[in-house]
Amino acid sequence: MTATKARQRLACRSLVGGIGVALLLAGCAVEPKPLTDAERRAEVQVDLKAMFAGQEPLTHPLSLTEAYRRAVKYNLERRVKQMEEAVAVDGLSLSNLDMLPKLTADAGYLNRSNTLAESSTSILTNRQSLEPSTSTDSNRGIAGLSFSWNILDFGVSYFAARQSADRVMIALEHRRKVAQNLVRDVRSAYWRAAAAQVLSAQIDHSIKESEAALATSRSVESEALRSPVEALRYQRTLLDLLRQLEEVRNRLMIAKTELAQLINLPPGQDITLDIPPDTQLTFEPIDEPIDRMEQVALVRNPDLRELSYQSRISVNEVHRSILSLLPGISFNYGPQYDSNSFLVNSWWGEGAVRVTWNLMSLLTGAPGVHRARDSVKLAEAQRQAVAMAVLTKLHLAYQQYLDAGKEYGRARTLAEVDERLYSQLSGRAAAEAQNELEPIVAGVASVASSLRRYESYSNMQAALGRLYDTVGIDIDPADLVRLDAAVLGRKTEEIMATWARGETGGGPAAPPAAAPAPAPAEEPGFFDRLFGKATN
Repeated sequence: MTATKARQRLACRSLVGGIGVALLLAGCAVEPKPLTDAERRAEVQVDLKAMFAGQEPLTHPLSLTEAYRRAVKYNLERRVKQMEEAVAVDGLSLSNLDMLPKLTADAGYLNRSNTLAESSTSILTNRQSLEPSTSTDSNRGIAGLSFSWNILDFGVSYFAARQSADRVMIALEHRRKVAQNLVRDVRSAYWRAAAAQVLSAQIDHSIKESEAALATSRSVESEALRSPVEALRYQRTLLDLLRQLEEVRNRLMIAKTELAQLINLPPGQDITLDIPPDTQLTFEPIDEPIDRMEQVALVRNPDLRELSYQSRISVNEVHRSILSLLPGISFNYGPQYDSNSFLVNSWWGEGAVRVTWNLMSLLTGAPGVHRARDSVKLAEAQRQAVAMAVLTKLHLAYQQYLDAGKEYGRARTLAEVDERLYSQLSGRAAAEAQNELEPIVAGVASVASSLRRYESYSNMQAALGRLYDTVGIDIDPADLVRLDAAVLGRKTEEIMATWARGETGGGPAAPPAAAPAPAPAEEPGFFDRLFGKATN
């Protein structure tokens, strides 16, 4: 009876304890909590301070070379890519640590509410052969240190580390791409902003004169001083020129805001540009053959290199999938301690070798391997599609640069003609109302031609920038002074020369020659011999 009551009391205490734990867990439930405006305002203050911290103030006219350097140094998107690369490097470090054996330490204290007693029954007579006895203390402490290593886990971790290493290289390619795009965008925005700065005063003056001329022409028309058809034609010509002038001006006026964002200046800060003289704004033909630029682009373009690394990641995923089908062998050894007073030896060493094999993986693993191999084929197909896109982009940028150069030449000649015409007309003594209005039309046309000249030069520079980032040319700090067609050709020839000498270094491998000489076969590694190259 006493034993029965004790068990009932124990059951009641367990029930009460379970209810208490349930109530505690219910009280710890997490609910969605929106951000308050105060929290966001605090974050905004921190972000605004960090966005422009550590930058050199811009207190002097900004040259194109300095704009390049400030963009590469301070642009926030580039900072993001740098941090992504740092996170990828940290991931590689963790993957390398995963290949190490496990060393586990454990300790604890054990307590029983009653004595752990045992009895025995004879299998021959079915009678109790041993009176209840115990060999375990009700209160005891245990401790241990276990060194374990699983060969299968090591193999999986090895290929995971190789994948992490390729992800580091992908992050590097992202950073390269951002840097190249920055140089391209700064080049285009700078020259559009330069046009707005040089011609802003002339534009405002021309618009005021045009509006006054329109009012005068309407008065002439209403007073019948000239033919209505002639007056309307004049008004239409002037309005069309004004529309073109305002369209180009609106496109150019936002360029300073874009440039400020690229070099990480606060929006609204006034920027004065150090613009070179017009004599330096010339078109330079590209002497480098496009087929040589094609070869460099197919090797150095960041998008293609990223897909090549992605293909290697897919190949290593095949190796991981195949490896997971094999049995795992684990080794364990370590000292153990137990304070049980009945033990003769409280300290001892314990070792084991175990083989485990999930036999169901033979059925479920085949689809995983098949999927991994299809991922390799997908990566190769994506790389080929992007290669075609890169070649197309290269040819388009090349042709756009040539066309923009011709357009710039025409726009420059037209601007010179309009300027001379305006000088001739404005120098005449106007005796009639129409003669007074005619120089205004010529002046507006001259300003519009100058705007188109700067815009066409900006388009030409943008096309050259697209050539740079399509070919995948990495810009050295010394080259920022002069990023023209000559530097593009020199960089291309330098890369081709390193391939001709067989120097690949840590950069991309050289493209295959037309008739390559047979090279000695590389000795395959352990896992390559075990699983093969697994490229399909």
